[in-house]
Amino acid sequence: MAVTVKQLSKDLILTFERINEQGKPVSEARRVRNLKVDALPEDLHEVAMKIVALSEQSCEDIGIQDVSTISAL
Repeated sequence: MAVTVKQLSKDLILTFERINEQGKPVSEARRVRNLKVDALPEDLHEVAMKIVALSEQSCEDIGIQDVSTISAL
């Protein structure tokens, strides 16, 4: 079966680490949605670093997730 894939947007996923009330490290993921499909990885990294600079928590990981639809031809 032939299918077509249409990329709709990109999401930027930032994983932060903080210390909870019991003194244990906890990871939290934050997602920035609906970024342009043609955004370059370098530009997304620059945006992520600006967000991290504004945060009080340390950033463990930066990820990109493509959001697409798939349909049969």
